[in-house]
Amino acid sequence: MVVALIALFIALGGSAIAYTLGRNSVGARELAPIRLRAGKIFDRDTTAHDGSFASANGQAVCKPGEQLIGGGLRQHKGSENFIIPYVSTVEEGPVLSKREWVVKMNSDLGGAARQDFTVFAMCLAK
Repeated sequence: MVVALIALFIALGGSAIAYTLGRNSVGARELAPIRLRAGKIFDRDTTAHDGSFASANGQAVCKPGEQLIGGGLRQHKGSENFIIPYVSTVEEGPVLSKREWVVKMNSDLGGAARQDFTVFAMCLAK
């Protein structure tokens, strides 16, 4: 109960401090710009929908001086392939030491993963 009360007062104290800053006290100068960096997917599959899956890898890298804060994999709108049964994500995540977002997939798209998907990194400019 004591820990819960301490947590409650800390949370209320933070809100009170934020309230004293005033309306519109945080603007564009205080917020660092976030940049989206697109990367490429390299799909090693040669024949589409043959039941033989090959690796498709991609990475998106932040520029020097930027900090990686997130990323992901995006399917393009209007992709002609019915993607779900022909591709699966194996691994996706950050490599902080290299400031990059990495994606590893299994693909039976016959190389079309390069056109149908984009890997991206969200980078915080310092």
